[in-house]
Amino acid sequence: MAPSPLAPPNPLSGTDAGWQLDPAIVFLNHGSFGSLSVAVAEAAERHRRFIEAQPIARLGRGVADLLNAPKEALGRLLGAPPERIGLVENATAGIAAVLRNVAWHPGDEVVTTGHVYGAVRQALFRERDLHGIAIREVSVPLPVQSSDDVLARIVAALTDRTRLVLVDHVTSPTALVMPAREIVKACHARGIAVMIDGAHAPGMLPLDLDGLGADWYTGNLHKWVYAPKGCAFLHASAQRAHETHPASISHHYGAGMDLEFGWQGTRDVGAWMAITDAIAWIENFGAGAVMNHNKQLAEWAHQRMVDSGLFEPISPTDGSMRGSMAACRLDARWRHRFASVEALQAAILAEGSVEVPCMELYGDWLLRVSAAPHNRPWQYERLIDTMRALDRAI
Repeated sequence: MAPSPLAPPNPLSGTDAGWQLDPAIVFLNHGSFGSLSVAVAEAAERHRRFIEAQPIARLGRGVADLLNAPKEALGRLLGAPPERIGLVENATAGIAAVLRNVAWHPGDEVVTTGHVYGAVRQALFRERDLHGIAIREVSVPLPVQSSDDVLARIVAALTDRTRLVLVDHVTSPTALVMPAREIVKACHARGIAVMIDGAHAPGMLPLDLDGLGADWYTGNLHKWVYAPKGCAFLHASAQRAHETHPASISHHYGAGMDLEFGWQGTRDVGAWMAITDAIAWIENFGAGAVMNHNKQLAEWAHQRMVDSGLFEPISPTDGSMRGSMAACRLDARWRHRFASVEALQAAILAEGSVEVPCMELYGDWLLRVSAAPHNRPWQYERLIDTMRALDRAI
């Protein structure tokens, strides 16, 4: 067996002490949600104090002005005009807004994949129960061979009743980067609308949303943009913006995405104001440098995990479908020892103080690691040592 590659150098000097994470825990799950950097947390609190000093003037009358800066910064990051970006609490809320706006007819079909996020699946089931639509989940078995194979499977599932294709840009259980641009192109050639669930993509992958061309794209900012929790967005194409409304309708219905999503009643917008600070924090190191560091560290960690003999790869060996997360498959013996993936995840935390998600897909048990600026190579070695200790006890 070839030796594992050396750990990549870390160009992000100065970030070690800049996080609020408990140093007693090895945190390998930034892909779900991590702790804020100290700098961005302090900025969010400063924005909240600013609002609280004059709440009516600054929130009631001035909310549009408060949101100009974060939306402009976000537009530059995403490659999209601010007026077609609506701020929402999370990607699930963005998807809910779109699904609620579609004028469904009984028998309409939505195509997604078996890797769809669980909450999105439930949202689709709700539309099915309300409107009589059909949900077609395309099986993408593990290991995944290539992006071309994924694309071919989705295209083969399209019919003359397909109304919407809803797919992840980066899947949650398998951490795979899906061929979003190719999916959009293939669907649009057939007159089918596309929504991309980009919950993990902003800050992980370079984005040009208007260039991508999806009808709708939603993404979280509390993951790889390192913004406060409750920061996410919904983007609509120029053709779809006029029919895109928030799930909670308020005073500005019909006035356009900018106003409709900017005010849906009283809420704490301090987190949204801190989007500007989070993007500036990234740009202080260089957005490309942060992305490259995370991807290289995830690639290294994936190889170390596979070389340990405890994990099986599920993605193409060339790394073309991996970003700043990597998922591997566990063999069947783990299922004989532990009653559920939740039990295994709890055992890893108890044994090694390692916070890492374990998930199940198609009957396989998967373990997914994330790579963020606060992560270091020794933390993945701790995970491998912990799994070895648990393996000896099986």
